[in-house]
Amino acid sequence: MWGVVKMMKLGVLFFACFFLMVIPAHSGSMYITDSIHVMLRTSPGFDRKIIAMPKSGTQVEVLEEIDEWARVRLPNEKEGWVLTRYLSPGPPSKEVIAKLKSENEALARQVKTLAEENTQLKIERNDLGKALSEQTRTAKALRKSFETLKEESSDFLALKAAYEKTSKDLAAKTKRQAELEEKLQALQHTQTLRWFMGGAAVLLVGLIVGFMARRPRRRSSFL
Repeated sequence: MWGVVKMMKLGVLFFACFFLMVIPAHSGSMYITDSIHVMLRTSPGFDRKIIAMPKSGTQVEVLEEIDEWARVRLPNEKEGWVLTRYLSPGPPSKEVIAKLKSENEALARQVKTLAEENTQLKIERNDLGKALSEQTRTAKALRKSFETLKEESSDFLALKAAYEKTSKDLAAKTKRQAELEEKLQALQHTQTLRWFMGGAAVLLVGLIVGFMARRPRRRSSFL
């Protein structure tokens, strides 16, 4: 039993090592793996001088490969040799995870912002709808008031015109009445005067007739 387990462990270790050592033969951009003991040496060999220790996730340019070693150029232009097992075609998993996590957090913030903006827009839309409804009601009320005022104004103008016409007619009739009253008074005065003159004349004639009737008549000399 323990032998089978041991063989399985060795098989897994073998495939893991084989996978890590599969590196493209052509030069290009590579990344330092998650290993924390990466040493850049002056030439291939574990006994060569260490000139740098790039951090995990550092992007390097592969210049050439010899067996299990690769000559690389760091971002600061320093060149040296590292084991190819410490290189991977893409960023280390923790770098990818960190990047994805950062992007996910950014997307989450964007989603939250968009949700808040959407909520705010809905509130503004509802407020705008209420304001529009209120303005519509106000406009209808104003239109109704305007129509009522227009009708009342028309009636008022008609009444005003009728009043002015009646006033003018009344003034004309009053003036005519005054003129007729004046003429009537003049006519009555003339008639009274005529009556007075006629009565006086009749009285005078009566007096004359009476006077003449009372005078003694002269006898004729021929009697």
